[in-house]
Amino acid sequence: MSPAVSLTRGRGLLRVDLARPERRNRIDAALLTELSAAVDEAERDPDCRVLVLSASGADFCAGTDLSAGPPDAADLRGAAGVELPYWRMLDRLTRGELVTVAVVDGRATAGGVGLAAACDLVLAGARARFRLTEALVGLVPAMALPFVARRVGEQRAFTATLLAEDFDSAAAVSCGLADLAAEDVEALLRRVLAGLGRVDRGTAAALKRYRARLFPRDHDLGRDASALLLDRLADPTARRLLARLRATGAMVA
Repeated sequence: MSPAVSLTRGRGLLRVDLARPERRNRIDAALLTELSAAVDEAERDPDCRVLVLSASGADFCAGTDLSAGPPDAADLRGAAGVELPYWRMLDRLTRGELVTVAVVDGRATAGGVGLAAACDLVLAGARARFRLTEALVGLVPAMALPFVARRVGEQRAFTATLLAEDFDSAAAVSCGLADLAAEDVEALLRRVLAGLGRVDRGTAAALKRYRARLFPRDHDLGRDASALLLDRLADPTARRLLARLRATGAMVA
C-alpha cells in the first residue's frame, strides 16, 4: 500500500500532504501513525517553526475509514477508557509548539473537519467544503466537536452538526471555521508563511501555551469523547445505517 502522507521540507517548515486521493484521504491507523511520525520529525528540528497540513485530490479528508465496518465488541471493550489516536493527534496539533496550518482545497468531511479545525490556522481554497456528517449515520463527532466549537462557538457547532451543514470557503471564513480564503490558496499560503517567518518558534510556542491556559479544557474530555464515539459505534441503529451505506458505497462519516 502506498504511503498515507508525503513530506516536503522547506525553510522553517515541514509540509505534510495527505497522499491517498484514491481513498479520499480517509483517516485510518496508517495515516495517524505516519502523521504522528511527521510531527515528531518537525518537532525534533530546531529550525522548523511551521507544520503545514494539506492534501492531494478532491478531498482534503473524508473522515474515518469505516469501509470495513465499525469495530467489533471485543475491539470496543479493549479501547474503553483510553484516548483514541485520532483525539491525540487533534490535541497535538492544537497544543504542540509548532504553528500548524491546514490548507483545505477540497472536501473536508466528518473527522476531516476536525483535522483542519485542530490547526492554528485554516486556509480555504476555491474547492474547499466543510461538513460534519456523523449525525446522518447515528454517530456523534465527539472528538472533532470541541475543536470545531472553539472556532465557531458552542451553538454554531451544534447546529452545524445537527443539520449536517455544508460550508463553502466563504461561509467557513464567515463563521470562523476557516481563517482566510482565496482562489489561489497556494499564493495565500506563501503570504501567511511570510508573516509567520517574523515570529520565532519560542514565541509562538509561548503564545500557544498561554492560549491553552486562558481557555483550559477538561482533563478527561479526550477519554470521554473517545468513549462516546465507541458507544455510538456499538449502537444498533448506527450499525444498521453504516451497513446500509457501505452496501451502496455512499459512506458519509
